Amino acid sequence: MTTTISEVTAAVDEVVASSATNAESAQSTRQGFGSFTWLFTAGFAIGGFKVGSARLHDNSFFVHLTTGKWMLEHGAVPRVDYYSFAAAGESFVAQSWLASLVYGALDQSPVGGQGIRVLMGAIAAIIAVSTFRLALRITLDRKRAILVALAAFGVIAAMFSARPLGFGLLGLCAVIWIVEAPTSAIGKRPELAIPIVMWLWGNVHGSMALGYLYLALYLLARAFDGSVAWRPGRERQLAIGTLLSVLAMLANPYGPKLLFFPLELIGRGEALKDVVEWMSPNFHTAAGIAFGVFFAFAFIVIARGNRPSRTDVIVTLPFILLSFWAVRNTAIAALVMVPMVSRSFSVDQRRNETQDLRVGRIAGVAILALCTVFFALTFTQQPYDTQTYSRKAFGFLETNGLLGQKMLTTDANAGWVLAKYFPRQQVFMDDRFDMFPEAVITDYATISRARPGWDARLDHYEIQVVVWPTSNALTQVLALDKRWDRAYRDVEWTVFTRSAT
Repeated sequence: MTTTISEVTAAVDEVVASSATNAESAQSTRQGFGSFTWLFTAGFAIGGFKVGSARLHDNSFFVHLTTGKWMLEHGAVPRVDYYSFAAAGESFVAQSWLASLVYGALDQSPVGGQGIRVLMGAIAAIIAVSTFRLALRITLDRKRAILVALAAFGVIAAMFSARPLGFGLLGLCAVIWIVEAPTSAIGKRPELAIPIVMWLWGNVHGSMALGYLYLALYLLARAFDGSVAWRPGRERQLAIGTLLSVLAMLANPYGPKLLFFPLELIGRGEALKDVVEWMSPNFHTAAGIAFGVFFAFAFIVIARGNRPSRTDVIVTLPFILLSFWAVRNTAIAALVMVPMVSRSFSVDQRRNETQDLRVGRIAGVAILALCTVFFALTFTQQPYDTQTYSRKAFGFLETNGLLGQKMLTTDANAGWVLAKYFPRQQVFMDDRFDMFPEAVITDYATISRARPGWDARLDHYEIQVVVWPTSNALTQVLALDKRWDRAYRDVEWTVFTRSAT
């Protein structure tokens, strides 16, 4: 067989083209460290870590920490209340038992509280990076993805603390990625990924119920579009994964109680009405402003950009309503809205933006330096910030042998008291409004607000010591009551003991 000159020329051209492609691929690989997409990914990781690794000060976190220590000591989960003398023996489901166990284990390990800070920093970093990368995946435009991610993570940052809600937001990120990114590592096998994610999520935070709501709404919306779950396809995989996750959720220390706990909590609206995180967003606070900015940004993008699909509307609208019902849902709503906003903000194809490799490398070095600084600061600062709690007042109680008596303090201060002094000291009530009987919550409100009958409630619970904010109304009425002696006072806190006469 003879070979023509044209055939030789075509073969040479093919080899040259192949070599050029390989060279381009190699150049792209070499630019990976210096690429601006990588740099912005690293920037979101650093910002997220900075937000999440803040010093530990949240009162609810301290209750979870106490629960974790108790579990390590007793080798079991608590089933009745041990912290409150007003609700002693009441049934107690530690809905975030796994998160509490992690807190306790880290606190008692060599890394101590710093380990908890690093863990929460890592969680916030993953959430920030996941938000940016998902927005980039959908918008196909780096600048637009940055705007979407910054607006959404601003809401998350305003709400983020060491509470187990951070674990819940991470779980929601994972579920959204499973649904929205079917070709990603986590999205390829939803029938396997969903049970694992939902089991972990359900054992660290009760917000897993919103994960099920998200999946149910998505499958419902796809059914309206003709992609029903009982036919072979992606929707069937998602449905199978969701059903398997419900079965997997039954494998927990509390059994079905943990699975149905969120529904029972919603039914306690009267008990939760005065809890700040269960109130509607206050647009005069940082959390409210952040959510308002994101919502306004989303509204403008949707109004001027691509029209949202029916699936997007069905999935996101209930979460928007939930965010206006309770401020604790604003971060969850922001995450759920990211895909819809990104689709409205998307371009037709990924833009081929030129990059200056030298500038990218310089910026990369600067980012690595920032990472080092932030990580070092985590270990140079004291892990716990207790400045706002009654440390001096309880120092007085300890010095004068007053610990261990029936003591009343604020529900916010009680978390720190438990972390510091339990089991030597119980409290009247902490911030577990999901656990306390409504009668105890009502009595606490009567006493704390100095309503008529406050003194009778103190007598009913045989309270001997009161540690209360100095400027509060209850402090003023106790100071005028001859049955109580003022034993200690500073600018922030006052201690009263029952008069001996």
